[in-house]
Amino acid sequence: MGVLSRISAAILSIVLLGAIFHIRWENGFFVSKGGWEWDLVMLAAVLAIIVAGPGRISISHVVKKIPRFLQ
Repeated sequence: MGVLSRISAAILSIVLLGAIFHIRWENGFFVSKGGWEWDLVMLAAVLAIIVAGPGRISISHVVKKIPRFLQ
């Protein structure tokens, strides 16, 4: 939807970093042994959302295009 996507992604990145370092670090890298491989992939996806933003078809982008006199 693109509403507050960067803020939500920043919060999720903090949660994922906590999961990697506090819960799964001792298990090693591979997810088959309970490791943090999948968490790292999800962290990369969340960081991509932070960098790229919500996109052109998001609600927040559509709202920005509405002329001021219609609001």
